[in-house]
Amino acid sequence: MARAGTYPAAIMMDVPPSRLRQFFTKEDDRYRIRKTLRDRILFASHNLLRDPPFSKLDMISCRNLLIYLSRDVQLRVLEMFHLALKPDGFLFLGSSESADAASEFFVPFDKKNRIYRARMLSRSARYLPALSSPPAHRLPELAHIGTQVRSQFAYADVHQRALSKFAPPSLVIDRDSDIVHLSDMAGRFLRHVGGEPSRNVLALVLPELRLELRMAVYQALQTGSSVEAQRVMIKRDDRTYFVNMIVRPLNDEIASSEFLLVLFEEIEQTMNSQPDSTKVEPKDLVLNQLEAELQRSKEKLQETIEHAEVSNEELRASNEELQAINEELRSATEELETSKEELQSVNEELITVNYELKVKVEETGKANDDLNNLIASTDIATIFVDRAMRIKRFTPRAADIFSIIPTDIGRSLPDITHRLDYGLLAEDVSATFETLRPVERELRSNDGRYYIVRLLPYRTTEDKIEGAVMTFIDISRRREAEEKARMGEEWMRLVADSTDDYAIITTDKQGQVTAWNKGAERNFGYSEQEMLGTSLDRIYVQEDRDTGVPEDERRRARAEGRAEDERWHLRKDGSRFFCIGVTTILQNGDFEGYAKIARDQTSRIRHEHQREVALSHEQANRSQAEMTNAMKDEFLAVMSHELRHPLNLIYINAELLARLPAVRQSPPALRSAGIIRESVSSQAKIIEDLMDMSRVATGKLTLAVQDVDLVAIASKLVDGMRADPATDNLQLVFKPYERPVVIAADPVRIEQVVLNLLSNAIKFTPSGGTVSISLHINDEQAVLEVQDTGAGIAPEFLARVFDMFGQGGATALRSKAGLGIGLALVRQITELHGGKVGVTSAGVGHGSTFTLRLPLSHLKSSYASTDDVASASCISGRRLLLVDDSEDTSALFKELLEYEGASVAMASTALEGLALLAQQPFDAVVSDISMPDMDGYEFIRRVRATPGLEQLPVIAASGLGRERNKAEAQNAGFSAWLTKPVNVDLLCDTICKLLDGHAPLL
Repeated sequence: MARAGTYPAAIMMDVPPSRLRQFFTKEDDRYRIRKTLRDRILFASHNLLRDPPFSKLDMISCRNLLIYLSRDVQLRVLEMFHLALKPDGFLFLGSSESADAASEFFVPFDKKNRIYRARMLSRSARYLPALSSPPAHRLPELAHIGTQVRSQFAYADVHQRALSKFAPPSLVIDRDSDIVHLSDMAGRFLRHVGGEPSRNVLALVLPELRLELRMAVYQALQTGSSVEAQRVMIKRDDRTYFVNMIVRPLNDEIASSEFLLVLFEEIEQTMNSQPDSTKVEPKDLVLNQLEAELQRSKEKLQETIEHAEVSNEELRASNEELQAINEELRSATEELETSKEELQSVNEELITVNYELKVKVEETGKANDDLNNLIASTDIATIFVDRAMRIKRFTPRAADIFSIIPTDIGRSLPDITHRLDYGLLAEDVSATFETLRPVERELRSNDGRYYIVRLLPYRTTEDKIEGAVMTFIDISRRREAEEKARMGEEWMRLVADSTDDYAIITTDKQGQVTAWNKGAERNFGYSEQEMLGTSLDRIYVQEDRDTGVPEDERRRARAEGRAEDERWHLRKDGSRFFCIGVTTILQNGDFEGYAKIARDQTSRIRHEHQREVALSHEQANRSQAEMTNAMKDEFLAVMSHELRHPLNLIYINAELLARLPAVRQSPPALRSAGIIRESVSSQAKIIEDLMDMSRVATGKLTLAVQDVDLVAIASKLVDGMRADPATDNLQLVFKPYERPVVIAADPVRIEQVVLNLLSNAIKFTPSGGTVSISLHINDEQAVLEVQDTGAGIAPEFLARVFDMFGQGGATALRSKAGLGIGLALVRQITELHGGKVGVTSAGVGHGSTFTLRLPLSHLKSSYASTDDVASASCISGRRLLLVDDSEDTSALFKELLEYEGASVAMASTALEGLALLAQQPFDAVVSDISMPDMDGYEFIRRVRATPGLEQLPVIAASGLGRERNKAEAQNAGFSAWLTKPVNVDLLCDTICKLLDGHAPLL
């Protein structure tokens, strides 16, 4: 069973499923070991008592064999096992066997399961086969040769030899008192007697020392400590010696065994040390009695030892007889050696034959594997029968047709029931044997399946017919497909005949109509009789026929398999209709013709034409609207530029007047200059609001969102309003929140919203009134309320207060009303931030309250500071260049900047500015955008291309305020953008920030 590698299915109860899948293959109801694992195992017949043992084994399993052997033979086998095993190798025995009898060779590792481990023994203590001693006459020669070999010198060897020469004689014994090693001088305390040689120290030690040594060994084994025996007196060569014996337990970790070390100390007795018996005082009576009794015991023991020595002599005689027998056996061994050599020659021949057989077996196995894989891959039911129609082999698929099982091998096939309607099975097989021709039939099984049965003769390599091969190919799916195809053809014929919307036409190779359905009659007006046998070209319009469209469709169908077309066709009555169709090739083996399927799409084409006309009108209207919006944006940009230029001149003149010493000493003049500046700022704000509303309407208003503190923004704006002369007669009350209110918003746009609300309240609040600003948090939102005691809002106007160009209806202060776009811009910017703005009022004359709600920021980040006002004195001593085609504007800006301590140069053209930059260094440049010789974008590109001016701060100052103008300025290389009219303080602050190393302020 082991050599075949097959096991019953019951092993699945003991072998884990993972190992079954890894190392076994299932064959029928048995398991076979995999070939890769089987090839690693060698099976050989081995006689433990006669054949030489193996060597250097890691494990030996010998179960339930030793119980059939005698005790002596068991010991021989165990000694042989010890010789065959490596040190610390394992021996597995049966449940009824034990290695305790060979305890010097094995120690228990798992006594319950009979697992033992081999002891590590010295070379001399290991089991060796009995061999005769070498011839004596060769000993001198070997000794002579040994003396000629000079060993290498080492101090460790010197030390070892010194210990051997001068240390007390000693020997090492195991727990059974067998000598395992002895020193050079220990031999004088031992003696060898006749009989079988022994290694037991109690049998070899001198008789005078035997009793004391026995007692010392016993005590050392019992106590586990060193024991010193009583001094014993011995005589040798007419001299008296006293011998002390010390026994010490020794546990060696390398050998993993326990030993005893026996030391002999010999002291020669001198005349002075001779005990004088006459001087010894009388001992105690009890002690004398004990000594006398001990002496008698020693005498009896001596007699026993002498009897044992006589027995040893007899045993020695027997040993000599055994040696004689051994000589005879040696002769027999020599004869066996000769026979062994002959057997080895025969074995070599057998090995060669075995190798050839192994190659043949491997080839046969490979061919068998190929055959099994071929049969499994074809998935075809196949049965091999001999000439008597007995089953020789079959594939698993055969069991689907025949009621066959693996044990049916050898049975007659006609005796096996099957599911085929095949009454001529036996006759067809016989006909195959007789005619040697294959037989093929198509059969149906009783479960509704169809098979093709092929019977072929089974030919051997010698061209002998030894049976037949029967194959059963399942063609049920093919029959179903054929049936479905037939039914499909019938259905297609019915569909073609019953379809009215689709024209289905078939033609031959030349385009002559061969089929014409009712849909073709309905679409083209021709009956089937009128079209059969005629050319299909008649349904095409004359223009297509002249250009060869019908032939081109057939050509594309032949080349690509199908040809789609969308074109006008001609009816029988001469009318045209638009048709979508496809022409395909009809091919079954040889080329047969074409099929054309078409459908009337005239109504769809008309609808599409109408939709295209409407779409073109819509696109034209949209283009007109986009052009109008673009023209409006361009008009607003030009208008803002044209308005800002004079405002800029007015603002600069007002700034200059306000800085003149004479004006500063005249309060009326100073107030007039302030009014001029406020009016210019108000007009600039209206222009900016118009531009912002245009950006919101076109979706071009972008937000630079960051975390900002709404409290800081409101506080800065309130402080600015308090400095405005317009609020001198008003009471501004600011109620800030106790901690920062951080929102995610564009700080510039939020300032614009709060400023609009605050300016609106101040504008419509009469002298002596109160404007209150409060901040708090409600429902995760920042809430800012601006409350005034001004004109109020009529209830019917509250819903329209945030509409474009809406007015509050306050007639008392109508002169202060603006264009009505500020609050509309407030709502647009607030909604872009995800917030809401509302208003409440008790009516005209009762004031109003505007409430701004913005979502809080949930990001734990530092918010931007809004306190970015810098002192203008930082430009003192700086060299500045003004580039503007308006010399009046440049001259006024020069005077204002020189008031702040700056050194200013002017250039009226861009080329003049480039020349000045090339002649002398400047700390910063302020340039206009719209200039006659070169615009500001080209000017900054040339500045950045000049070596040394790549990082020079250049500020763009223009009346154009669109976002695309700012983006273009940033891309061109400007460091900052200021919209006219330019505030001198803001200009100085921007210059200071750029000179301090700030990033571009765009």
